[in-house]
Amino acid sequence: MNAQCTLTVVLPFAPDEREAHERLVAAACALHGQGGWAALEVLQLVPAPAAAPAVGTGDALAWYEVSNPHVAADTEAETLARLARAALATAGQAGDGPRLVVWPAGPLGEEAAALLAADLGAAALGRCTSLGADAGAVTASRAVFGGRLEVQLRCEARLACAAWRPQGSVPPVQALPANRVRQLAVEIEAPPVAETEALHSADGLARLDGARLVVSGGRGMAGLEGFEQLGRIAASLGGAVGGSLPAVDAGWVPVARQVGQSGRFVSPRLYFAVGISGTPQHLAGVAGTARIVAVNKDPDAPIFGVADVGVVADWQELLPLLAQQLEARRAGGAS
Repeated sequence: MNAQCTLTVVLPFAPDEREAHERLVAAACALHGQGGWAALEVLQLVPAPAAAPAVGTGDALAWYEVSNPHVAADTEAETLARLARAALATAGQAGDGPRLVVWPAGPLGEEAAALLAADLGAAALGRCTSLGADAGAVTASRAVFGGRLEVQLRCEARLACAAWRPQGSVPPVQALPANRVRQLAVEIEAPPVAETEALHSADGLARLDGARLVVSGGRGMAGLEGFEQLGRIAASLGGAVGGSLPAVDAGWVPVARQVGQSGRFVSPRLYFAVGISGTPQHLAGVAGTARIVAVNKDPDAPIFGVADVGVVADWQELLPLLAQQLEARRAGGAS
């Protein structure tokens, strides 16, 4: 197989994720510039034409603003995958070689990528840390076993789907002129309407999904009191509270707030870990781009090996003071 690959990036409608989408497209542009790719396409899913401006793309060969009234910020992965399939059938004509369809990493993007792969009989590469093209084949790497190992993949299928969170620095790109954005309206059957009931969290704290700040506690919190302090800190900073598996097993934090290999994957800008030892299983649930601030009374805790900032201290002494300072600053700003 010698034909070059086509790289297609799908951007779901998510205004809060604009920065992450810009980074993904910039990384795709840099990847395209390395050679081995016949074309670079971007499919931006929006509710209606011109609903959202195109982010910077630099040398993107084709940018499609794919509009459909079923698109919303909370659109389910199944509908997104169907929209992407319809858009590919209409717009995805660049190149005769294999195609790699890339979605933003995260629960929604990973589910949509897997559903699209299953629908089209494509290869599902999962959440990748790096991508490339070699002699008409797609190459990728992804973490396994909770991040303890990394496997190298080589895919020669005609179509592959992956979720990608670029690692390291990404070169800046120029914005794409508006006259190069192609409007594309696609139609799909209306998704079935499910009966739903809105349930509000009893703790009143922000959701983990999409949180820019996550304050997590682990076994070292030794009880509910510590999580009350974490809740005060999170509320003052507009963040979300999370917990490790031992904290969930102990009943100190709901299972819906578990972070780790068997829980939620979070990608905040700042991850504040208190009383968490830092096992690979837990860190597998934290994006590699997150800055980690760790507090632990054990100076030999493994989490200090990956933390950007480490504080050796007892949370019982530190957290109440931190919570008071943050609440005082918040009250002063409000007045």
